[in-house]
Amino acid sequence: MVKIKNSKVLLVIVVTVVPLFCLATAVAGVFIGFGITSAVTADSGPTLEGAAVEAEIIRIATEYTETGDLQAARTHLAALNLPNADQYISFMVDRYIQEGRTPDDAETRSLYILADALGAGSSTMQVALATPTSAPTPTLPPTATSVPTDTPVPADTPVPADTPVPTDAPIPTDTPEPPTATLGPPTNTPEPTATPEPTQPAVDFVITEAYLKPNPVYNSCPGDHQIFVTIVDANGSPLDGVTVEDTFRVVPPHISGEKGPGKLEYDLWNNGFSLEITKKQDGSPAKSEVTPKMSSWDEDIPNEWLIEANYCRDMQDCLQRKSSNQLCRGHYAYNVTFKRTY
Repeated sequence: MVKIKNSKVLLVIVVTVVPLFCLATAVAGVFIGFGITSAVTADSGPTLEGAAVEAEIIRIATEYTETGDLQAARTHLAALNLPNADQYISFMVDRYIQEGRTPDDAETRSLYILADALGAGSSTMQVALATPTSAPTPTLPPTATSVPTDTPVPADTPVPADTPVPTDAPIPTDTPEPPTATLGPPTNTPEPTATPEPTQPAVDFVITEAYLKPNPVYNSCPGDHQIFVTIVDANGSPLDGVTVEDTFRVVPPHISGEKGPGKLEYDLWNNGFSLEITKKQDGSPAKSEVTPKMSSWDEDIPNEWLIEANYCRDMQDCLQRKSSNQLCRGHYAYNVTFKRTY
């Protein structure tokens, strides 16, 4: 019989007792340095966390919107000791938009204005928060002019008495009919209608799928932490050599074909971002749709996604699991497919 060393027994106990997601969170926090900590340092004092951080950021954004003092806003944000305050504010804007907040929501708009001033805004936010323009005032039809009254017809002018009465006029001889005119080409011949040019698609690539990969076993964590991307042409065949980037340009771009025909991957640790295609196969600029934000943070993931992917039973289950850190923070994976439109 093979004896098991004491160190291996201890490892088995740790894996059994300590939830896998807690170990993943601890390791990710040490090596990556993202997230908010409540530790007290000798220089900075205790760092705010959770709802308190968001409330303070909203206060700073509202103050900046009213005063325009960017330096003061940077000073207040620095006091929060966030590892990346600019991106944190951008994530808050993305989450508020996903929660369905309208362009009239003062907090969301103040956050976007501050994020844009810090260089963390995006075209996606700008489109989502655009204020609708008012409808143009319809032009009233012209007032009908009055119809002129009938001009009176003059009465017959009487013939003077001394006007001579004409004698019988001679009967004219038959006048020969003019020759029948030869028909010429028709006048105002309509020009032939030009064949319309085919309409150019608004974008070069559209998103056919973007979703959270399902959890095969409820109340467990699969352990993946990637965004798996596939690029195909209009017929569904893989396309290599296409460049994909995150909208904030904070991580290096990837090229399709790196992980198989038409495929590439992004590692997703303690962060989250949206993806778009920026270059075609020949290196020329490309336009594409932008994916929703794909994050490894529990609070960034909509409850509907978590329910559909078997991480929660229902909405109440998701709320309870998020509040007690019983989900898979730092260990979520997504599938995305871009399709060329021509």
